[in-house]
Amino acid sequence: MTRQEITSKVVELIRANMPGFEEMPEDESVRINTEAGFDSMTFVYIMCKIEAMFDITIPKRRWEKMMTLGDVVDAIERELAKK
Repeated sequence: MTRQEITSKVVELIRANMPGFEEMPEDESVRINTEAGFDSMTFVYIMCKIEAMFDITIPKRRWEKMMTLGDVVDAIERELAKK
């Protein structure tokens, strides 16, 4: 799976599950914690959905360091590479 495919799937998931984010850009520099307006519970919800979508587990300590969409895609790529 390419990086662009991963990015598209994550953005699609966010758009489908978060009212008000239907127009979220596919821009890896989008700060999902602030610009996207995710609070901590929303972020956990989205990360759980992402883990299920890609059948991966991202360590919780890594979640704390994720600030941008690109950070999330990096984490997904790392976990997929382990498979």
